[in-house]
Amino acid sequence: MDQQAAQSGHDPVALAIADVMDGRISRRQFVKRATILGLSGGAIGAVLAACGSSSSSPSAAASKAASVAPSVAPSVAASVAPSAAAFNPMAFAGSTVKVVLVDGERDEAGLKARIPEIKEKMGITVELTTLALGALLESNNQNLRAPQSAFDIMHVLGFSVAGTVGAGLFSEVGPWIADPTRTPADYDLGDFPKGVLNYCGFFDVATGEFGGPKQYLVPGIHSGSCLLFYRDDMLTAAGVAVPKNWEEYLAAAKKLTTADVAGNCMIGANDVSLFLVDWYTRFITMGGKLTSGNKNTKTLSTNFTSPESLRALQHMIDCVPYAPKAVTSYGFTEGLDAFATGKVAMMLFWTTIGGSIYNPVTSKVAAKTKVALMPADSGQTPRAIRGGWGLGIPKNLPAANQGAAWQLMTYITSAEFNKFQFSTAQTDPNRTSTFLDPTLGAAYPYLPQAGEATASAQILEIANIPQTFEIVGAAAREFNLALTGTQDAKTACQKAQDASLAILKKAGWLA
Repeated sequence: MDQQAAQSGHDPVALAIADVMDGRISRRQFVKRATILGLSGGAIGAVLAACGSSSSSPSAAASKAASVAPSVAPSVAASVAPSAAAFNPMAFAGSTVKVVLVDGERDEAGLKARIPEIKEKMGITVELTTLALGALLESNNQNLRAPQSAFDIMHVLGFSVAGTVGAGLFSEVGPWIADPTRTPADYDLGDFPKGVLNYCGFFDVATGEFGGPKQYLVPGIHSGSCLLFYRDDMLTAAGVAVPKNWEEYLAAAKKLTTADVAGNCMIGANDVSLFLVDWYTRFITMGGKLTSGNKNTKTLSTNFTSPESLRALQHMIDCVPYAPKAVTSYGFTEGLDAFATGKVAMMLFWTTIGGSIYNPVTSKVAAKTKVALMPADSGQTPRAIRGGWGLGIPKNLPAANQGAAWQLMTYITSAEFNKFQFSTAQTDPNRTSTFLDPTLGAAYPYLPQAGEATASAQILEIANIPQTFEIVGAAAREFNLALTGTQDAKTACQKAQDASLAILKKAGWLA
C-alpha cells in the first residue's frame, strides 16, 4: 500500500475501501468485512458503485478511499490524534494494578501469559483474581459501593451494565482515550465493531440506555454471540443440508440421530444460557419481541405468552428426543464436551465457548466442524443474542490508581493483545482486525462468521434494567420444567410471564 493508504490504515473503514478499490480483496470479501464493521447497506452500495468496473492503481484507490470513507462511516477515533512521543508507557512504573476477571471462560489466559511482559514494558505489577460469575457480580456490586474498591480494573458483564454503569459507579474513559499523554497513538477505537462498543462501552446514564455520548467501559476481554455448530461430515454423509429455518433444523436433528450420536444438543438445564442461547435465538428469529412499553413511563412488560414465545419453547421440547438423554441437565460445559467428543451433530452455542472445538488438542472433531448463522423464519435476519464483557475502572479509586489502571487497560484492550488472547484461548475477539486476520482465520475457519454473528447480534431487550438475570432466571426455571415434561409449553410461558411481571412491578418499571 502506498503512503496515502498507509496513513488511512488506522481507520478500518478506509482500509477496507482501499483494499476493494485496488483489487486486494473481492467485492464479496468487502461486503463481509463491511458488514462486520457495521456499515449500512446504502453505504456498502455507495462504495461498490465508486469502485466502478475497472481496476484502480493503489494510489488511485487510496485517493478514492480517503474521499469515500468519511462520508460512509467516520472513525470513532477521529478525535484521537496523539503524538507518539507524548505517551509514556513507564509513567506508572512501580504501581500494582489489581484486576478481577470472570472464571471459567478462559479470559485470564492471555493476561496471565503476558504479566512478565507488562512488567518489563510498563513497570506495572499485575495482581489477577478470577471469580465464578455469581461471585464476580456480587464482588463488583460490593466493591463499587465501598469507600474504595479493592480492584482497580473490573470485568463487567453486558447484562450488568445497567445496574453498575447506569448507577454512575464507573469512571468515564472517553476523555482519557482522547488524551495523547494517557493513550498510545495506535490505540484505534474504530477497530471495535459499533455494536460491541454500544453494548460494553458507551452508556447513557440519564436515560438508562445502551449507547449514548459517554464511554465508561472498553470491550474486553471477549465479546461474542452464538452460531450453529455442526458436523460437516455427518450432514454430508446423511445428505442433510445446513438448516436455514427451524422446521429444517428439527428434521435434520431427527435424521442425524443414531445409536451413537444425538442429532442436536441444547443447553437444557435450569441455566440462564437455556434462555439466552436456545430459547431467545428461536424466539427472535421467529419474529418475537420480548418487551413492550417503556421502563421510564412505568409501562414495561414482557411477552412470554406471545405465539412466538410458545412456539420457540415447543420447538425446544420437540428437539429433546433427538438430543443426549441427559440434555435437561446440560449446561454449556456438558454440551461442549458432548460435541467435542463426537457425540452430537448440531448445536446452537456461544462462539466464545465453542471456539475451543477448533483446538485439535482438546477436540476430536476440530477438522470436521463447521459453523453457520442461525436458522430463521422467512423474512427474519439470522441472528442471536449479543454477549460480551467490558473492562471498567471504578469511580471510587484514588487518581493514581485510576491512572495506572488505565495504562494497563490500553495494553490489554489493544489490537495486538486481542489477537494474542484469541490465539491463546479462542475467546471471541472484540476487534474487527482480529475477526478478519487471515492467519487466524486459516487456523480457525469459524472466525469470520463469528464476526458476522457479532455484527448482527441483538441486545436483550431487558438488559437495560438491573433485574435482567432475575427475569431470565425465572423464565429459565419454567422452561427447564417444560423440557423435562413436568409441564407443557403453554403453562411454562404463562408462569414465566407472571413471574416477570411481578419482578417488573416490584422494581417500579411497571405500574
